[in-house]
Amino acid sequence: MLESYVSPLLMSYVNRYIKNLKPSDLQLSLWGGDVVLSKLDLRLDVLEQELKLPFTFLSGHIHELRIHVPWTKLSSEPVVITINTMECILKLRDGVMDDNESCTSSSTNPSASESSKAASKPRRVQQAPSDPDLPPGYVQSLIRRVVNNVNIVVNNLILKYVEDDIVLSVNITSAECYTVDDLWDRAFMDIVGEFGE
Repeated sequence: MLESYVSPLLMSYVNRYIKNLKPSDLQLSLWGGDVVLSKLDLRLDVLEQELKLPFTFLSGHIHELRIHVPWTKLSSEPVVITINTMECILKLRDGVMDDNESCTSSSTNPSASESSKAASKPRRVQQAPSDPDLPPGYVQSLIRRVVNNVNIVVNNLILKYVEDDIVLSVNITSAECYTVDDLWDRAFMDIVGEFGE
């Protein structure tokens, strides 16, 4: 019963960023606790919307994606998503140089002022979509714990910036995203309240 709620939830998050993901592969392996997928393409348009960088993505690939679900300890251990070797090729957005050059003059470009306003707004924490079929009580609380405690580990992130015949490459050996307590120590959190507007 629990897998019928957790598996689609994880699938929706992963499928949002991955192009060529096969739902059958994920669901068959997920109940075993571990999923290993390889040679995946990233959804570049979603990354650009989410990150709002002055770059455009030319390509993005993941060599290996691992998802570990501790089914017997879901209420106390996080789901761990590990990305092994991710490569992204970027280039400066068209018009960004023009915008930077026009900043020195007293130009009032409406699109530039709108984008700066959007960048200055604080970002809301993304919540799990509310499902009316989700039973109240323990299962709903457990799903909230799973969503709020997903750990993301990236091993070997390769970023390449391309401009004409110049290529700048940055290799990050390890990056990790996890929940912390009020002292910034790693912790397993149980967030009860809902976030306001």
